[in-house]
Amino acid sequence: MERELGRLPKGEQITGTPTADIRKRCFSLFKAQYKDTYSTILETWKEAKELENMGGTLAQRQQLFDKSKKNLNHTFTALSKAHGFEGAYLLAGRVVNQDGGLGHVFMTPGAEKFFVTRCCASEDEIIGHFKAHI
Repeated sequence: MERELGRLPKGEQITGTPTADIRKRCFSLFKAQYKDTYSTILETWKEAKELENMGGTLAQRQQLFDKSKKNLNHTFTALSKAHGFEGAYLLAGRVVNQDGGLGHVFMTPGAEKFFVTRCCASEDEIIGHFKAHI
């Protein structure tokens, strides 16, 4: 936080917790300083934070995976019913030694058998290919 506050013009002293406006100004100054690379910097930072937080137990990762899968399934189903949007997605854990069982395929009714028809792969095969890719 100190590093980001250091971007503010000299003479501006921030005591206590910075307000939302101060944070916005710091972010704007950060983007101006790294205008061509700020999104890559932030993505790398996010990935590093995710790696730090992967210390959870296998049961916690399974629970998060199941919750995410349920939310995505619900969203895809609702979009299909309400708006006629069809879709298919793959979801898998990317930590090789922990996430062996974390794989899921979902297709809305209009996209049923998409992976078998278009990719010539069963659900298990497509999950295997996807895990090898990530």
